[in-house]
Amino acid sequence: MKRFFAVVLLLLASGAAAQEKLAIGIITSLSGPMAAPGKFQMNGFRLAEEEINSGGGFTVGGRKYLVELKVYDTRANPAEGASAMQRLATVDKVPMVLGELHSGVAAAAAPVAQDYSVPLILTIPTGPNLTEQGNRFLFRVNANNDQLTRALADFIAKQGWTPLSFIAWNNDAGRGGVNGMKKLLGDPKIGYVGYFNVGEVDFSSHVSNIRAASARAVMLLMDEEPGSLAIKQIRDAGLKTQLVGTLAMGSDRFLKRLDAQRLEGMVQYNAFPPNANVPGIRTFSERYRKKYGEEAHGFAAQSYDGLKLAVTALQKAGKIDGRALRDALAGIEYEGVIGRIKFDAKGQAHPPVYVTQWCADGKRRILYPENLKADCGAG
Repeated sequence: MKRFFAVVLLLLASGAAAQEKLAIGIITSLSGPMAAPGKFQMNGFRLAEEEINSGGGFTVGGRKYLVELKVYDTRANPAEGASAMQRLATVDKVPMVLGELHSGVAAAAAPVAQDYSVPLILTIPTGPNLTEQGNRFLFRVNANNDQLTRALADFIAKQGWTPLSFIAWNNDAGRGGVNGMKKLLGDPKIGYVGYFNVGEVDFSSHVSNIRAASARAVMLLMDEEPGSLAIKQIRDAGLKTQLVGTLAMGSDRFLKRLDAQRLEGMVQYNAFPPNANVPGIRTFSERYRKKYGEEAHGFAAQSYDGLKLAVTALQKAGKIDGRALRDALAGIEYEGVIGRIKFDAKGQAHPPVYVTQWCADGKRRILYPENLKADCGAG
């Protein structure tokens, strides 16, 4: 009998140990003008958290843990982002933080991460300068604006869609995208450039300027909601100019905002074509649709990879220590949903970038890279 109780106590103790939770910080925009993409980011984090924990968690230095996400809403505000990062480092004492959406918020949080030796893993911000500051505690899973625009510029140049005009967010991501395209195409191939602030909904002055510039194509560097409004106003004005968008404009969710006829022919850079016949993408898309009842979004895929990679780094580090985690991340090579993730000396990963196009039936095809071209329905 004593032996029986000893075995029971041992099993209970091991079960309790298996349930020990390790908090990982999350900063993102869950309210305000960027709440919609924040939802996609959290969907990816939550799906990864669920899979890690349902699989029994992970082991660091011989101890078993489950993931517990400690989430702070930055409301796309740099001051809120810096404050949240500091609180996670000093009050919650998390070993690492993942997030953010907004490049400006990420720029404010990054120095705090360095000050407290807490790695910050970005999964969405695209501002190129983020990884140019010599911050050894900052890592970025997703492609930056330079990487995204390089693929798109190569495609646009081959199509002869110049001069190229722009309507872009008046922030780091928007201006960074425009400047990146200027460098790649050259100033003579750039037409009208107009910026707007987050929350603005009237693009009539930009539409008039695009008409006056006789633009062959116009690139919309913005998110879903302003993108749908800009496209509607461009088409309602009778302009037939070629439309070029961001990855936010390449999803079924975006199609619900506009009819397929308005979108037909529009191209966009894409870090995650959810219907591509690529094993990792296909599997993730199926899991995502089963959980959330909608098509998988690139922001979710990048964030899913970010958390899975973070846990892999914890295991590799062998201890819960910011500096050890930084070193583990610097040398990691992870095969993710979005492709192979390996950070360069600046902390920037180099995942694949695609160019997809809307078809008349509301489906998408892959146009770039050449070796992955696919017909309508596979984008």
